[in-house]
Amino acid sequence: MATVAIFGSAGVVGLEIARTMIFQPDVTRLVLVDIAEEKMRTEANDCMMLAEKMRLESVEVIPVVTDLTRDGAIQEVLEVYAPDVSIQAAIPISWYTLANSVPKETWKRVNFEARIGPFLPLLLSFPIKFMEAWRAAGSPGEVIQLSLPDVVNPVLKGMGLAPSCGSGNTENLCSTLRLEVADRLSAPTREVDVRLISHHYHSWFMHSPSDLSDLDDRMFYFRAFWNSSDVTDEIIAQEDFLPKIRKRYPYQRPRFAATSVVKNTVKMLRGDSVITHVCSPASLGGGMDARFTANGWEPVVPNGLTMADAEAIYDVGRKADGIETLAADGTVTFTDKAHGAMQELLGFDCKVLRPEDVHDRRDELLTCIQSLRKAAA
Repeated sequence: MATVAIFGSAGVVGLEIARTMIFQPDVTRLVLVDIAEEKMRTEANDCMMLAEKMRLESVEVIPVVTDLTRDGAIQEVLEVYAPDVSIQAAIPISWYTLANSVPKETWKRVNFEARIGPFLPLLLSFPIKFMEAWRAAGSPGEVIQLSLPDVVNPVLKGMGLAPSCGSGNTENLCSTLRLEVADRLSAPTREVDVRLISHHYHSWFMHSPSDLSDLDDRMFYFRAFWNSSDVTDEIIAQEDFLPKIRKRYPYQRPRFAATSVVKNTVKMLRGDSVITHVCSPASLGGGMDARFTANGWEPVVPNGLTMADAEAIYDVGRKADGIETLAADGTVTFTDKAHGAMQELLGFDCKVLRPEDVHDRRDELLTCIQSLRKAAA
């Protein structure tokens, strides 16, 4: 028997995770945690209806209605249900909500000049509280942390609060690459193997209007194999390859972030050591191949590369996302361009973000956004 708890299960991604997780026979108890009572109970019933039709195995679905921002709420749920895997999908304010909170032209400049990095206080504050509660509850089971895992998870690791892995982002890019390669070879998808080392930035690029030149000196590592034969050079020589990848990438489609969560969950529950691409395995700063072992996710470096090579790709991606450095203790320094854009466009002055300042900086940034929204009204 295995228990999986989804925190933030009434959110768009959380709902998709629940609807996909319910079909997994390894999961015998699914705990849905959020504050939206009516939505939660409806979703729990829907999951049971799906299970009644599609599962042979019995499963228990438990809706837990609680305010996750309340002190002690997360720890209480973890202590009561002791999940084998906890999924942190609660994001108090999403990137898309932010995009609709400021004037369109201002947001366009923010998106291209500041990028996502300087918004880290908003994306990091709740995961810190979640992992602190997880530690206080005795560190039950594994944790998949979804809020910008390429950056948030390494910061948490620097604070001694490392989750097991992330999901989405680079996993979605890996799937897109594999499907496109298979189509070009007229081969079954299962005969195609992809090796990818990439960062959130590369996923962002795929659905952005940026010119291909934006990838100059920022390219991800990619190799493709068909029945163990390296076909990478044949594939990338085709001029329309990257443009087609950009068209296929699943932008604003939460189902694909959810499926990577479920895939990683099942592998951890089964102790499955078959290599798979994982976003932020062992709280690394990006995605790469990994296998799950008794000691957690173990990165698998492609032949001819080292972990230093992977870290260099992550570093380039971070800079493209507006982050100059990410120190071992979790301190983040933003690029001059990103910092300047946030000052000019949002009135937010934060060049260096220290872990102990995250919650205060979050409040400051929210105030800046609210002031801009009022001024534009």
